[in-house]
Amino acid sequence: MRYLKTFATRETPQTLPIPGSTQVPNSSGGYSWAVDDWTRLERFLILGSEGGSYYATEGALTRENAAAVLRCLAANGPRAVARIAAVSEAGRAPKNDPALFALALAAAEGDEATRAAALAALPRVARTGTHLLHFAAYAEGFRGWGRGLRRAIAGWYAGQAEADLAYQVVKYARATAGHTATCCAWPTRGRRARRARRSTTGSRRAGRASARSRTPTRRCA
Repeated sequence: MRYLKTFATRETPQTLPIPGSTQVPNSSGGYSWAVDDWTRLERFLILGSEGGSYYATEGALTRENAAAVLRCLAANGPRAVARIAAVSEAGRAPKNDPALFALALAAAEGDEATRAAALAALPRVARTGTHLLHFAAYAEGFRGWGRGLRRAIAGWYAGQAEADLAYQVVKYARATAGHTATCCAWPTRGRRARRARRSTTGSRRAGRASARSRTPTRRCA
């Protein structure tokens, strides 16, 4: 009778796979049926991996999903790019960052046809200025600023109508400022900071002196 505690076909504990099935270990320590890479790609595009899950950390989920994206790109890159753009355009995901991440991965790690398709799909996935900045940050983690990427970014701006581009600049000004803060920061310490303060103080004094010289002097009658 003790044999039934370790092997049975009618009742199987969750910590063991069903005999004869294709179940694989899952993150909770039990067994479940595996999904293919295309299903995993779609789940990642919709759910993402931010914050992790109850049984898996965010880092582990991100690495697993990124590996699935790479396998889809290797199997059929243009199909993967089309799936990324379709999920993003349909608004099926609460956040667009997983699609931007996957598109940047396709623009860096795919073959020539896949990279071209990914850059061509940029306006479909990056629909706002914030999306574009996030895509650029992801792309910098995977590749350099080659001619194709520069052309795609420039094409995104060139493809915007004047009113739409002005709307993007005004609405997402804070995101743009945060993106450029690291490269435009004012020096606060050291020799450069002292020189900058002296230059600013001198300019202000010169401006006040010039203003006083232009002010007409009242004459008593």
